[in-house]
Amino acid sequence: MQDMLTLWCVSDGKPGHHSQLSGLASALVERQYCRVRWFETAHQPLRQAAGAGQSPDLILCAGHRTHQHSLHLKWRYGGKLVVLMKPSLPRWLFDLCIVPRHDGLAPGRHVLLTEGSLTDIRYTPVRSGGRGLILIGGPSRNHGWSDLQMLSQLEALQASDPDRHWTITTSRRTPASFTTALQALSSQHCDVLSVEQTNREWLRQQFATAEQIWVSEDSASMVYEGLASGARVGILAVPRRRSGRVSRGLDQLVSANHVCTLATALQTRAALPPSPPPLRETERVAKHLLERFSYEWSMPGRESAPGFAPPR
Repeated sequence: MQDMLTLWCVSDGKPGHHSQLSGLASALVERQYCRVRWFETAHQPLRQAAGAGQSPDLILCAGHRTHQHSLHLKWRYGGKLVVLMKPSLPRWLFDLCIVPRHDGLAPGRHVLLTEGSLTDIRYTPVRSGGRGLILIGGPSRNHGWSDLQMLSQLEALQASDPDRHWTITTSRRTPASFTTALQALSSQHCDVLSVEQTNREWLRQQFATAEQIWVSEDSASMVYEGLASGARVGILAVPRRRSGRVSRGLDQLVSANHVCTLATALQTRAALPPSPPPLRETERVAKHLLERFSYEWSMPGRESAPGFAPPR
């Protein structure tokens, strides 16, 4: 393999997609010297690339809006193109699609399945036994919302474990009425922070230290991030409008005893299930990419793949 790979990351600016790209880029850098360059769809990646100098060995993209931009980069400058989602364009256009298993695709030449989405959350073995993190989402396409139901669950959770110090935070989808009502739970044993008071670095620190992480079930990506961190993970119920692929994926985690619903925990008075082996999907994918494309990247005298014309 050549001494240094040139890695281009194409983002649509959405925090979740950026975190997936950042996590995989970091995992690649840990295993191989990489020259990393970022492109935003809002700033015309093809124009940005004009002054890049070194052509890419690998292009990563996440978000439907990145697909065409990334394909144009590949057609112009070459490199292997990997999309971190189920693409909205034909899969054969990409060298590899990294797709969560719950999206329902079969593995194949152009598809590598993962348990949940990739993340920049890393496994941390040593944790504070007295700390708990609660992540609140909000209504979505597949889920409704009830302020009363969620408040009742949080009160029951606190009452069942009064000696634990809780940190509760919201998301951009959390209704303003619930954010206001949450302040009633604030105490010396419970910190309440709105999403505006936090950032991604703060969240990574919480994932690294909390022994227990409870997530409202509408926030499936946070459930998988909790499992990646090595914490024990529980699910708070939210009204379901319909049962989709993501909901079925969470149900499978419950059935496998990897996570626990609050209703079950309160009914059985049992502790959260022991942490399963942490999901290290981001690291696994990084290793897979380096092994899969290493032969072509090590071709003698090759600096980077030449571009080629797009199909007509």
